[in-house]
Amino acid sequence: MNQALRLQLWEKAQKEQSEYVEELKRLPPEQIIDKAYEKTMRDDILITFEDNRLSDKQVEALVKLDYPIAACYEKWQDTDVTYMDRLFEVVDDYADDLVKESEAEKQKQKKKHEPER
Repeated sequence: MNQALRLQLWEKAQKEQSEYVEELKRLPPEQIIDKAYEKTMRDDILITFEDNRLSDKQVEALVKLDYPIAACYEKWQDTDVTYMDRLFEVVDDYADDLVKESEAEKQKQKKKHEPER
């Protein structure tokens, strides 16, 4: 793996994201809030660049872009994929776990207060 090229991509993307955040800081609070999702997704894209899942050829292609994070974010916006389905699933599963814990606690308390036979 070409670590120098990976480092070049990381540094370029890190600089891009830092400049983006500095631009956000100059905006009125309402606009910053409106851009919160984009900032979060751009942070996540940056994280993908430090992972070794990308091939050397992919890294080479990304490093040639002036703004690799912005380009990937635009591509993300064009997809039909949504993390909301996964988020709904996680919240649903967690709520089910809470219900089970509550029911188990009720059963435990009920048994505690039942007279012995």
